[in-house]
Amino acid sequence: MIQFVRFLILSLVVLFVVSTLLSLLFPSHLRVMRAVNVGASRARVLGAIDDLRAWTQWNEFVRSTPLTNKTWSEPSAGAGAWMQSKELTVRETTSDSDGVSLDWDLKGGKRYPGGISVLQSYPDTITVQWWFDLSFRWYPWEKLGIFVYDRKLGPAMEESLAGLKRYVEISR
Repeated sequence: MIQFVRFLILSLVVLFVVSTLLSLLFPSHLRVMRAVNVGASRARVLGAIDDLRAWTQWNEFVRSTPLTNKTWSEPSAGAGAWMQSKELTVRETTSDSDGVSLDWDLKGGKRYPGGISVLQSYPDTITVQWWFDLSFRWYPWEKLGIFVYDRKLGPAMEESLAGLKRYVEISR
């Protein structure tokens, strides 16, 4: 019985060391990014991404996620604007003609900085890039979680950007 316990403890230590060494091969920073081309004016696109109240029309994180007690700042656009619920707070840290920078704060204390950039592709087409910057500590379970974040955030970002495209193109 003692040999089995020793074997079990040694196995767990070896598994931890191997997973830690394996996780060191992965970066501690990840940028999840998605983009869409939109056929609308730059001003119309900027208005839709800058006004957090307008996000209920196109942003899947705000529309589909069961957020309770949503409130918005007055004004709901520009640097310092925020949208808050019991589960999530989104705050605009900067807002200019190139897009917005955002801090997404989850209830558990996690912060995800990110932003939405507006780039001129062609005279009549705007490219909208949405990104999150994620940082990880050295813990193996965090570093190996890199694989989950892109698959978790990516589809909702793509759906939101498609919704933004519909929203700004229909109402031009």
